[in-house]
Amino acid sequence: MSLKVELLEKSFQSVSPKGEKLAAWFYERLFQKYPAVRPLFAKTNIKQQQKKLLGSLVLVVSNLRKPEKLKSGLLELGAKHLGYGTKLAHLQQLEKIY
Repeated sequence: MSLKVELLEKSFQSVSPKGEKLAAWFYERLFQKYPAVRPLFAKTNIKQQQKKLLGSLVLVVSNLRKPEKLKSGLLELGAKHLGYGTKLAHLQQLEKIY
């Protein structure tokens, strides 16, 4: 399966004007489907978290054609999440949502 970069870029461009709604929906759905992860966000300002999610999506989409920059950005993001207490099981639950 190959990554369809142009399709991802165009798709993101079409949804990005509604990015705030998309991010809000993501966390609503996350907490609805998996209430056990809510404590991971107990000390988090959810509006700021939504902005961080959007920033991460921008990072990924804007660097799809720059694999080294994308890799370093994702490694940094992953390290932050390990520091927050994220476990592999959490990510596997997320995968089931979508």
